[in-house]
Amino acid sequence: MKAATRGQAGGGTVAPNRPGALEEIAARVAAMRESGEAILPPLLLLGVMERVGSNWVSDTLRPVTGQHNEPFRQQLSPAHPLSALNPGLSLGDPSGDLGAYGRHSLVTFAAGKHAPVRQVIKETNLFFALSGLLALFPDSPAAVLTRSPLGVASSFARGGLFRRWDYRPRYRQLAAMAMRPEFAAFAGVVPDDDAAELTALTRLQVLNTLLIASVLHARGEVCGIEVIRYEAAVLDPAGALAALARLVPEATGLARLHGGSPDAVAGADETFATTTGKSELTACLDEAAAEEIGAATACALSAGREAVPGPAWDLARDWASGDRLYSLVPPAAEARPEARPVPVGRQSCPVSWVPGHPGAHLLWRNLLVTNDEFAAFLNEMAAEGLPNCMDGCYLLAIEMPHERGGRLHYNAHDRWWTVSPGFGARPAYWVTWTGAAAYAARHGARLPSRAEMIVEASRDGLVVTNHGYRDGDTVPSAEPGRGLGEIHHLVGNLQVWCCDGPAAAPSAPLQRWLHGAAWNTPGTLEEIHRPRGRHLSGASRGVGVRLVRDCAGQHAATTAEVAASINGWVRSLARRDRPLRDIDEALAGALAGLQADRGLRPHVGAGAGKPGDR
Repeated sequence: MKAATRGQAGGGTVAPNRPGALEEIAARVAAMRESGEAILPPLLLLGVMERVGSNWVSDTLRPVTGQHNEPFRQQLSPAHPLSALNPGLSLGDPSGDLGAYGRHSLVTFAAGKHAPVRQVIKETNLFFALSGLLALFPDSPAAVLTRSPLGVASSFARGGLFRRWDYRPRYRQLAAMAMRPEFAAFAGVVPDDDAAELTALTRLQVLNTLLIASVLHARGEVCGIEVIRYEAAVLDPAGALAALARLVPEATGLARLHGGSPDAVAGADETFATTTGKSELTACLDEAAAEEIGAATACALSAGREAVPGPAWDLARDWASGDRLYSLVPPAAEARPEARPVPVGRQSCPVSWVPGHPGAHLLWRNLLVTNDEFAAFLNEMAAEGLPNCMDGCYLLAIEMPHERGGRLHYNAHDRWWTVSPGFGARPAYWVTWTGAAAYAARHGARLPSRAEMIVEASRDGLVVTNHGYRDGDTVPSAEPGRGLGEIHHLVGNLQVWCCDGPAAAPSAPLQRWLHGAAWNTPGTLEEIHRPRGRHLSGASRGVGVRLVRDCAGQHAATTAEVAASINGWVRSLARRDRPLRDIDEALAGALAGLQADRGLRPHVGAGAGKPGDR
């Protein structure tokens, strides 16, 4: 790839002749390296299918890496030219199709994953979109996460996941894409027929396995490649950890973190949990199902033999093996219900503002911001002409189906946001920093700094609530046993966005700290206070919004002011001759400027502090 001509290396500017997005990313990363800061490319965790133990791997690496869960598959809208869900997937540099916000989001996403602390990007089921991800990170090492088709099918069958996660439309989409000339070699792997669920699922796994093997078999000569088999992780966990340590030397000596939660609530949703330890391999399928899966695997591999180079096909065949390691056990009479009943309840404690640490002179909102509250905010913003999705990228919150962990849903026909039934009083997640800071400005508040969170969370008597997959999801924002004048779930339920972030070179994207423990993270003090940050457009199922005020009468911006400030910033993104940090700080400064108390500007503006600051 030809690098774009840059301006001053320290600022990370690019030439005004608008190079392609990939060239701009390469130039930005080169400028970051030339600034003198040692940075590492991210580690890519590539699953051949869902249910291959990817959560276990990423959770194991959590103490020494940053985590980014399926940003391509889950955090790009289906309209994005690089989205795995887009039937019109772009295979080249999509610069002309990205738009101003789309391009900035892609550039900051890729450049920001090059950091002094290794970042981990976990992706499954990218299929034909995989080449787009690898083009962004040409120097990244990769770990391929495999599991035998029999084991994957058993996990899907136990949870009813083929239907819950809408795999039938996904199969049809990929079968249609395989008819495109550039993908025609794979048409026999996913033929356009009405295959049974197990057969369709197995074909999809083989297709993804072939595609991963095809793009990685030569890449291993330049970047590190390791294969982490689910079966080996169960039967020989030390060997799996050793494989991780070869890619991430910092992981040497790590032990599995989630061997089970003694406080787990019976009946909690275990779809995304990693807390169930295993020492043997069983498949809850009968003989007929096992034979169907074996036949589908062999047929799909045979159909794809000419689609990929010979060495890649050998890899794919090896990665799709392992069925014989499983013992068949009679399947349960019924699969887990497709939708768990959720008690519908209202917030049991009203919102109030309470003093925090005696020396801090801050007022803390007692409750985390709820889904109902954030949906109302999104509706306000949409009415003011600020859409949540721009250029195929999400601005304020990530949209996704309920069964994928989404709780905020936009109905394009009614142009209205709603919340999954029963989840209105639970804290909102999948919220970007931009969305969190904009919500704060609209409600006369700001986000806490990391130092303020550490001080408040270090007070005597701290109770770490819902964490480590104890409940399988968030619980209501009002904490049982706490009253109007107390801070609920100060640590636990969700991590929270902070208003400040790590110091970095001007050429690097702006980041903001995260703090605390969430329902899906450990609750140790080390993990609660561990420095970690994300870019302004990042989001997670474990990060929500907590608010503070510097004074009781703090100014609340109008919806028009918030929408105008963010829309103005988006229009400015067409200029690419500025350092990324300057571009991002313009947004942070615009949101700070909405508040009458100008003393807030240092809190919400430029990042301050070093990664090790406590």
